[in-house]
Amino acid sequence: MLPHLSDPAPTPRAHWLARWVACALLAGLAPMAQACQTHAIPLDQVKAPVDGKVVQAFGCKDAEGEQWFIESRAPGGILNGKPQPTALSFYKFTVNPNGSLNKRWQARDFVASDSRLNRTARVDRFTARDIDGDGLAEAFIAYATPGQGANPDEGKLLVFFKDRKYAVRGAVAVMANGFSTRNLDPAFSTLPLSVRNHALSLWDSVAQPRGLFPNGGMTVTQAQEH
Repeated sequence: MLPHLSDPAPTPRAHWLARWVACALLAGLAPMAQACQTHAIPLDQVKAPVDGKVVQAFGCKDAEGEQWFIESRAPGGILNGKPQPTALSFYKFTVNPNGSLNKRWQARDFVASDSRLNRTARVDRFTARDIDGDGLAEAFIAYATPGQGANPDEGKLLVFFKDRKYAVRGAVAVMANGFSTRNLDPAFSTLPLSVRNHALSLWDSVAQPRGLFPNGGMTVTQAQEH
């Protein structure tokens, strides 16, 4: 009779490889945690050096720590009987370990109100998400300002990627049969594709806030920003 041959014991390397494969499979089944899960910040808790009154604040934690995103407005008052433009500001602060705030950037615009229709700036989106998966949050700010006289409303989309600003601007459709335009910052094309796609989808939601209408349309341009 031939002697019974038992299976050879696994080598340490084979044992380690098997455990690695098992862990990789489990990791693939588990959902990936997205950086910057946002949470609202009560306005009375925001002690930040901002212009005017805080009207929106939220925070999230990414690879660089706790980040706060704040919107504020400062009315311009009355000068010589005429209302002055409102200062519309957006900020990013990093919360330091001692609780103090380090300002990373500020975007500011001056908005004249449309006194005939009692309209002012409309902020449609102010969000922060880790779109490209690098652990750092990108900020997206989409808003529109009322056009003066016969001019259409002006839409703006600001993208902050690694604390640098990229912009999309253009006319915004107001009526069902209106149209919109889109002018991209020349540096916009250098953004990661995932960030560009997300930004342009937000722009579409601002440019056509009531959806796409049969009689409306979008004119896309590549004009250089001034």
